[in-house]
Amino acid sequence: MRAILLLAALLPAAAADKPVVLVVTADASNYLLTAGGTIAGMADRGATVYLIRVTNDDKDSYDLPPEETALRTRMESEQAAKMLGVREVISMGYRASELHDASFTGIRDRLMFYIRHYKPAIVFIPNPYTEHDRVLDRYYTGSAAEDAWRAAALENYLPAAMDVGLKPHLTPELYYYAEPFDPRRREPESTETFVPQPKTVDISETIDKKIRAAQALKTINYSMAKRLHDRLTATQRKLRLLEPFDETAVNRLVDLNVRGLAKIAAEGTPYKAAEEFRHAGVEFRIPRKYRR
Repeated sequence: MRAILLLAALLPAAAADKPVVLVVTADASNYLLTAGGTIAGMADRGATVYLIRVTNDDKDSYDLPPEETALRTRMESEQAAKMLGVREVISMGYRASELHDASFTGIRDRLMFYIRHYKPAIVFIPNPYTEHDRVLDRYYTGSAAEDAWRAAALENYLPAAMDVGLKPHLTPELYYYAEPFDPRRREPESTETFVPQPKTVDISETIDKKIRAAQALKTINYSMAKRLHDRLTATQRKLRLLEPFDETAVNRLVDLNVRGLAKIAAEGTPYKAAEEFRHAGVEFRIPRKYRR
């Protein structure tokens, strides 16, 4: 295993210039709001990007049945991903908010299949170690995806897959993404050899594209904005941003949300808009003294 990791640091420059990028997300909006600008930038520079959407977002609508919600969110998530430069979206179809009843190894093995199939140089996953995100689907997805990233490089996982040419594959770079709300999110937990380290990416050139993609999630956005508007109305309050309540108001709210997240992530950096990650790259498990 150590030898394989050392070889990963010696990948040819051409592979790094135009890599295959695999993005795993629990739901349609999570990756987009936290990593969409970075992913769009990689696509702009020639990367081939694939997106795996684990749940079907069937709960995330206002006054629509689950089946109609799942259909709409799938079409909208594919449109949004295309706007970022994603080549293909794979929807695994698990029901939203029900991953706790799904098989962990089943999800992991399906993700492992895609890692071995696409052979990515970079994988993005939800960070399962955050303490502020209460959407449990993101925890379950992140945990399964992290284990899939590790296990995909080992021969004794899914040995039958090798019979059809899906050999073990080590992905040399892993990005953990989450919304930038944890006040301790930038603190290194240990030395860079053993723990993925904080990484901030400038998205000033792609934030407009990210906003347009986020606004394409119309069903999810309407649900968020309408529930907020209803709560305010019920308590005799108003939010000027949502008055009058229409599609334009919903898009304004999405714009404000995306720009606000980018501003928080850019604090303390020279960037105007940014995204934050925990990043496992060539430093991960490979001390500098052993690298050329």
